[in-house]
Amino acid sequence: MPRLDVDPMIGEAVRATPVAAAPDLWPLFAALSPIPALAIRGEASDILSVATFERMKREKPDLETLAVPNRGHTPLLEEPECVAAIDAFLRGVRY
Repeated sequence: MPRLDVDPMIGEAVRATPVAAAPDLWPLFAALSPIPALAIRGEASDILSVATFERMKREKPDLETLAVPNRGHTPLLEEPECVAAIDAFLRGVRY
């Protein structure tokens, strides 16, 4: 019989942190500007919001993105659309 092997309270620490106490991570994200990147978001994610995902695209216009339907945070990356996006991304990366 399958059973969950996770801490059901894992998100409580994040949710309990006052918004004002959260650090500004956008300067760190900006450091990715010269690096090819693919961001994958589960459409039902309660951690990576649509607004944040949209801002990521505005801050890094060459960011490749995928929103996976019927997935929370995080997609399993075995979904056909994830596999296709990852394959295409890796084929396009130039070293």
